[in-house]
Amino acid sequence: MITAPVAAAAAGSWHRALVKRALPEPMLRAVRRRWEDLRDWVDTIVFGLGFAVMRKARPALVLYFGFALGDDLLCTAVLREMRRRGRDRLLMISDHPDLFAGNPDADVRPVWRRYSAYASTVIICRRFSRIWGAEFKQPEYAPPIAFDRRKVPTRHVIAEMCAGAGITGAVSIKPYLVLAEQEKSAAAWARDQIVIHSSGIAARHPAQNKEWFPERFQAVVDALSGEFEFIQFGSFADPPLRRTRDLRGATSVREAGAILYHARLFVGLEGFLMHLARAVDCPAVVVFGGRVAPWQLGYVCNINLYSEVPCAPCWRTSTCDFDRKCMSEISVADVVSAIREMLRRPRNPLAVDTIEIGPAER
Repeated sequence: MITAPVAAAAAGSWHRALVKRALPEPMLRAVRRRWEDLRDWVDTIVFGLGFAVMRKARPALVLYFGFALGDDLLCTAVLREMRRRGRDRLLMISDHPDLFAGNPDADVRPVWRRYSAYASTVIICRRFSRIWGAEFKQPEYAPPIAFDRRKVPTRHVIAEMCAGAGITGAVSIKPYLVLAEQEKSAAAWARDQIVIHSSGIAARHPAQNKEWFPERFQAVVDALSGEFEFIQFGSFADPPLRRTRDLRGATSVREAGAILYHARLFVGLEGFLMHLARAVDCPAVVVFGGRVAPWQLGYVCNINLYSEVPCAPCWRTSTCDFDRKCMSEISVADVVSAIREMLRRPRNPLAVDTIEIGPAER
């Protein structure tokens, strides 16, 4: 028996095959481009008119970065600095709207998902801005310059993003996650525990050069598990660590943030969870290696384990000509010692670094 959905799919396939046979490939591509362009125009108009229908003021500035969790979280720093300077009617376009729930600095809406979520979203935002007089900003901090290489930032990426958005003066090097009291209460069980994250290889944008060694993370847990309780964050695909509370793939972004809010310490790699820990004032021990430098992506309140090998910071994603020496030089003893040092510090509000952006640096 052929069900209705199967029959519809078959009919659609038949029609697509007929169109492909009837039209040459160049003409087919042109027709598809025209069709998608029309859909972008329709969405642009609907987007703009929607504010009138809802009786809401249209945004004066639209901000969009891309798809990575960490980059969107860093955008909260840009929005906060804009609000501090009196800007209002800010709109963040994000694939991760949960990051902005409760955040007073901006409204948020999801990306447009179609033929190319990134390209379509950028086109709609640009057209919206032209028609209704808004600004459209796309922060950037390390654009690609060659295969597996990016331009090396000359200052912290938050400062780079703020400068690209037209901000001058002193900016705080800190992202923000606003948690509700109910969310905090639900995670109170994690107080005084250590959150550990051993791999980001299953991330949406994996980077081999960020990876330390799972067996070394296990050795860190083994060395300290008799004194402290550990919680493992990460993906289901990450290697499990023994003697931890296994929460791989089991928490939402906001649940993870609430757990870090109460945790005594975060131990892991440079990446989204490092930024999430900073957003909720959780101190951290971060294994940087040498791909990027702490002054470019880290935070002064943390202990950042960085290898100053001659090639660092390389800003390569996965290729390396030196067998990732920057990572292998960081030992289990280095990480255990850093954890003990951090635990001797009181769990106070964390220090916030500031960077001055001059008018000529925008």
